[in-house]
Amino acid sequence: MKINGTIDSPRWYDIPCKCNHDSVETEYPIADCLHCKFEAQENSLPQEDFTIKENDVDDDGSVLETTHDKTVNEITIVRGEKYEEIIGWTF
Repeated sequence: MKINGTIDSPRWYDIPCKCNHDSVETEYPIADCLHCKFEAQENSLPQEDFTIKENDVDDDGSVLETTHDKTVNEITIVRGEKYEEIIGWTF
């Protein structure tokens, strides 16, 4: 899998974890911790190729009811401006 838009050290890496690991009630996602939130977003990126079903299109550009398999082997990361966190990805 090729991942475009990677950064060696995004800004959010410098935000310390604010979780208190003594109780599940004081840990992310129950507690508000930007570091853990952004880390979970980064960990959710696909790391290996995957297959999707894509609708077929006729010569006029109309979508047909039939589908075909498409292998996704390259994605591009969409980042937030302030913390450079991953807010999504496209293929």
